[in-house]
Amino acid sequence: MRLFPWTGIHNYKSWALSTLVGGLLFSTSSFATITLVSAEGASHTDFSVAATPKLFAGFAGSCTSSDVTKTCDSCSGEAVGGSKLWPCNKRNAYPTLRLTIRIQSSNTSVAVTDAVFKINDTTFTPSVSPTMTDGVLTAQIQWFELCRAMGTDNENCTKSFSGEFALGFKTTSDSTTTNDLLTFKVYGRAITAGQDLVYQDCPAEDSQVTPGSGYCHFSVYRGDAKIYADQLGRADGYPATTAAGIEYTGPVFFFRKQLQGEDDNTTIANITNASDIMQLISPEQDNRIDGLENEVRYCMVMANQDQTGIISFYTPLPGTSGGVTATDLCATPSQVVGLLDDKHCFIATAAFGSEMAPEVQSFRDFRNKYLLSNSVGTKFVKLYYKHSPFYAGWISDNEFAKTAVRAALWPLLFFARLSVAFGLWTTLLVLTLAGASAYEMYRRWFRVRKVRGVL
Repeated sequence: MRLFPWTGIHNYKSWALSTLVGGLLFSTSSFATITLVSAEGASHTDFSVAATPKLFAGFAGSCTSSDVTKTCDSCSGEAVGGSKLWPCNKRNAYPTLRLTIRIQSSNTSVAVTDAVFKINDTTFTPSVSPTMTDGVLTAQIQWFELCRAMGTDNENCTKSFSGEFALGFKTTSDSTTTNDLLTFKVYGRAITAGQDLVYQDCPAEDSQVTPGSGYCHFSVYRGDAKIYADQLGRADGYPATTAAGIEYTGPVFFFRKQLQGEDDNTTIANITNASDIMQLISPEQDNRIDGLENEVRYCMVMANQDQTGIISFYTPLPGTSGGVTATDLCATPSQVVGLLDDKHCFIATAAFGSEMAPEVQSFRDFRNKYLLSNSVGTKFVKLYYKHSPFYAGWISDNEFAKTAVRAALWPLLFFARLSVAFGLWTTLLVLTLAGASAYEMYRRWFRVRKVRGVL
């Protein structure tokens, strides 16, 4: 017989309360929130979706940095494989580069000894020991460790790869281990000299391209202190050798001012991947390469930049297999030519209703190729721009005038399109022969009618 019969009940309640509190503590620690404080040492990061942060590394070139936590610039302009336009990266990764990630847990009881690293769900011990200060865990891992773990025989990061890297803390209670982790998607692209060097020109624009594909055609169109990357062309799935999960972010343009005594081909040949550069993030909305000098000639080539920062697939240069013409790559900005930036100063634009109308583009192509390429044509264009604003404004406000001007412009449009497609002299010859043949047929028909009338 127990002296205190309620003691067992009291002990049971204490055990239950302790179990409940312990369970709550364990549950709280097991579902602690891991917050990303910072990430450095990648070519590019994408944290737009907090739950799945992305890390990108681009390996193009052999540069390194004295500070192993910083990327390097492999766009040096040196000749590699006989070309000064080889794939490079302004934020290049290298095998010994350290990826530095700082995280913080909502569970304030965790310590540096609780740190957990995983690569593709496999626990991993980095060569650099983590540290913890004021509740923030700083972890470093060298890229060659990620390359090796995510790709077979890839310790030198010479192969493209993708995978997952997780960082967090372990929590142990009653011999049960759980992990609170933040998982990163990791993408790497590696190319060597000679790979992905030039694109295959695709002058016909494909409007059904997959988002994230590259560009493979453009031609210059000059403005006021700027040059437009006109007629940008894309082909679905091209270029096609980008690593899985990596998209192109937009075209970049390397450009160079023409020196005295140089011709276009010489200027183009002197462009390197260390020349002045500009990337177009949304080229369909803004295709300007600006900040240039008026009345100074510039030449430029295009390349494609991807999410890893790698710049590759350059314009095939004049004189090479599949190369474009120098006319497509060189232009001279001018304040007078820049008047075309205002659609009210362009009669064809007023007549056809939009500066993006295909008819206006055809006139623009003819102007760029045949009028602005010589002094006589340039003088005509300047004279036209001087007197066109008044008439363009009047036409744009008068529907009858629009119809009449469109009818008058159609023969010129036909001539302009044939000239751009087949050449000016070929078009003049064909039209001259056609006109002469038509006149001869008319003359003979008229003469027959007249003779028959006399008889």
